[in-house]
Amino acid sequence: MKIRPRQSLLNPDLQRPSALNSIPRDPDFLWLDKNENLDPALIALTHEVLLKIPPLVIATYPEAAEIYQKLAQWVGVSPESLLLTPGSDGAIRLVFEVFVEHGDDVIHTEPTFAMYPVYSQMFGAKAHTVKYKKTEFGPSLDPEAILKTLQDKCPKLLCIPNPDSPTGTIIEPEVLRDILKACEKVGAVLLLDEAYHPFYKWSAVPWTKTSRNLIVARTFAKAWGVAGFRIGYAVAHPETIALLHKMRPMYEVSTLAVEFMSRMLNETSEMVRSVARIKEGKTFFIEKMRSLGFAVLPTAGNFTHVAFGERGRVVHSMLTKKVYYRQSFNQPCLADYSRFTIAPKPIMEQVVDMINQAVK
Repeated sequence: MKIRPRQSLLNPDLQRPSALNSIPRDPDFLWLDKNENLDPALIALTHEVLLKIPPLVIATYPEAAEIYQKLAQWVGVSPESLLLTPGSDGAIRLVFEVFVEHGDDVIHTEPTFAMYPVYSQMFGAKAHTVKYKKTEFGPSLDPEAILKTLQDKCPKLLCIPNPDSPTGTIIEPEVLRDILKACEKVGAVLLLDEAYHPFYKWSAVPWTKTSRNLIVARTFAKAWGVAGFRIGYAVAHPETIALLHKMRPMYEVSTLAVEFMSRMLNETSEMVRSVARIKEGKTFFIEKMRSLGFAVLPTAGNFTHVAFGERGRVVHSMLTKKVYYRQSFNQPCLADYSRFTIAPKPIMEQVVDMINQAVK
């Protein structure tokens, strides 16, 4: 007898990379390719916190009440407005599971976080994209195109990372307010992905107190520097979060992740200082790149884009021997640009020195 999987999984376009083919990164390189927070001072702190966790934690199931209380205080909402998830990606998937059925319409930007089109295919949704256009100031998204698509398609779900990735662009709060109102009018859920908070400080979280149509997804992978723990959370109106809770697994995340982040929430000031160090490194790197005559795109995350132009060959020849970074994009709005995850200034000084050697 043949197996009968979900019909959408038979889509030949739905392909996932195999973990069996992954290649570990060389520890002697600078790792500036995955938008992780590799601030040495923060890594030292997280390691110290990890070593203080009792061994019994490994052998037991999670008790999450304390972390929900601490997280609620930091985010500024009630615990009933929160749900822990395996990274922001876990929150995104859960939103698809709760709201999207086969044949439903979903809107997302393009290019964007890779899992939005994947989940659209996985759950059999009809995906409609709003594309970034290339301008002299960088990728540009037309808010009117979003509003028109909302009106025309009346989707179940609109997915907007803010800042978006890989573009690094944001949608201004007043525009997002109009988009949320349009979602409420047509009965759509607005999934706002704030993975890069607080590199970009503004947040739509306060709106979740009054709007049942808004879900904010966040992660501890970026600013908090713990991508390896795969822990994040969703913020929404308590009635909306209650729906997500109905689809959550037995335990939201691992005991180790719960215990670790509960302790790290006592170190919020250290995370804020790490964000400041990375922003300092970003300002330094951008100024140096522009002083060398390279175009740099403004971004609101912990990364930036540089176009090396006719000197690209010599620069890439130098960097690829010592640095992991995103050398190029196949999306038109980012053509000719390379992406660098930003680290504190001492690390970015090393990158600048390599580029200087190459161009000289």
